[in-house]
Amino acid sequence: MRTLGIGLMYWAATWSDNQLPFLEKAHRAGFDAAEISLLKGGDIDVTAYREALERFGLRPYCIMGLNSETDVTCPDVVIQQAGIDYIKRALEAVAKLGSPILCGLPYMQWLYFPPDGNFQAYRDRSVTALREVATTASNLNVTICLEIINRYETFMFNTVAEGLSFLEQVDQPSVKLHLDTYHMNMEEDDIAAAIRQAGNQLGHFHCVASNRKLPGQGIINWQEIRQALDDIRYDGGLVIEAFPLPDTETGRTVNTWRPLVDNLDSDARTAATFLRQQLIN
Repeated sequence: MRTLGIGLMYWAATWSDNQLPFLEKAHRAGFDAAEISLLKGGDIDVTAYREALERFGLRPYCIMGLNSETDVTCPDVVIQQAGIDYIKRALEAVAKLGSPILCGLPYMQWLYFPPDGNFQAYRDRSVTALREVATTASNLNVTICLEIINRYETFMFNTVAEGLSFLEQVDQPSVKLHLDTYHMNMEEDDIAAAIRQAGNQLGHFHCVASNRKLPGQGIINWQEIRQALDDIRYDGGLVIEAFPLPDTETGRTVNTWRPLVDNLDSDARTAATFLRQQLIN
């Protein structure tokens, strides 16, 4: 059965916020899972998170990204190795937390576009790094899920077809795709068809409105998405990822210039009810 979750950074003002207090908010809003950010690699209090997750009956998912000091696509071999080590530490934390996946951007630096324009060289270095960390993931029984994001946020790959081609290069069963309806709405000709194209390579799924608001707004056809997910027998996580506040670091990073919610807690509860009706019940 699909599990309904929310990314805890929804409530965060900065990318380094302590997310522990947000677990109770996720529970009270009606979610069954929480997506925990590992932007600091594995440097979180695993014991405290496990206790809180158990207390609130939440399943964990984990998400991460790389920066200029850990970018595995970088030509500098020292930075490449730092990134590989960083991902491996995150994978160890993921396994200890009990998350089945590490999703997001563990394959490149977010919002970076190489000035030399030699994009394929960056993709190739990412493939090499992922092949190495995939062994660690497999040994820990964790799946690495690569999020496909839009052209304004990366050059690496922007569609399911491109993502599948990248997976063929990596050629590791512990590496799959992570889809997000916000990005798909921008890049895919047909969202439902793209989901079917992903098929058994789909490892994680983000639910966001076409305008990056909460599900239930915008122009996403959720019934078509449900049918596509049913067709490929997807039974993983369905997670809301939103950064709705313009006066915070998290919101400004994704160019949120106006509030996208009226009330963080009550709007999250409404979105949870909506998605449960649309994609689960």
